[in-house]
Amino acid sequence: MVSRAGRGAALALLAAGWAALRLQMNGEYKGATWAQIADFTAPLPFGHRPLMPLVAWPLRAATDWPLALVWGVLEAAAALALWFALRAALRPVVGARWDMFFATCFFALLPFAFLLRHKWAVFYPWDTPAMAFTAAGLALVAARRFTAAAALCFAAAFNRESAVLIPAAAVALHVGSSGHVLKNIRGMLRPLLAMLAAGAAARLAVALALPDNPGAALHFSLGKNTPRWLHNLEWLADPVHWLWLPMYFALLPLAWLLLWRRLSGPHRRLGLVALAWFAGLMLVANIYEPRVYGEILVLLYVPAAAAACRWLRAADTLGPA
Repeated sequence: MVSRAGRGAALALLAAGWAALRLQMNGEYKGATWAQIADFTAPLPFGHRPLMPLVAWPLRAATDWPLALVWGVLEAAAALALWFALRAALRPVVGARWDMFFATCFFALLPFAFLLRHKWAVFYPWDTPAMAFTAAGLALVAARRFTAAAALCFAAAFNRESAVLIPAAAVALHVGSSGHVLKNIRGMLRPLLAMLAAGAAARLAVALALPDNPGAALHFSLGKNTPRWLHNLEWLADPVHWLWLPMYFALLPLAWLLLWRRLSGPHRRLGLVALAWFAGLMLVANIYEPRVYGEILVLLYVPAAAAACRWLRAADTLGPA
């Protein structure tokens, strides 16, 4: 057995190492520099993601650390939060100890999306927290802790627009789970509206607090004339990019194909949420920036880990071939 101190040291190394690699492999986006983000002056949509700048403010006020170090410390903290949130999301479906194993394995997949030399290898302080919020949201809605999930939506919406994935995951996991769809919808209506209202209230508060940031909240066009969806389709017109795309998703779609029979119905519906989010990204993001898939990776990984665990247990029950 590994001691608690040993586990703590390993976890600290994981978080600090992840933060160091992110800051080494990813740089600043000149259109929204780290200083602009920290000072709440970045153009939209970057300027309306104020949670991490708010968290950074007391640390900046209390120290004379360079901004890169501040972001690095917060990135390490976000990595810790992601690890614990994944454990909470995984524990009900894989059991104790396995949750720790699979939460750690997730970090072995993240380099595909975040650390390779992609076209836009950029560090934004909200990417890892967004994954942590998504994982924590999965844990809460799976346990029907909808009041806590609404509070989480409020906080997550200050970080990034992907907070909407939390109520979407609630619908996927619970509507139709008992075979009585209309009854499930009626039972989910109040918590669903509460989560959506919490997220909308946070986004409204951000818009009112930061009214002077330039730019549009959603960028449907690249430049003035090219719709982003058309730009993304042009990128997909190159056959080699269809080989890149599964790698951007850390090969999780392949894991889904291999483990399809082991996936539960609610977890399969999470795949539909991930697909819908990808369709939305086609309209407002560059799909050759794999970091935008962080939340999708969480949505795909939890079901894949649960299915892999079922497969391993079944193989163990059958014994050696």
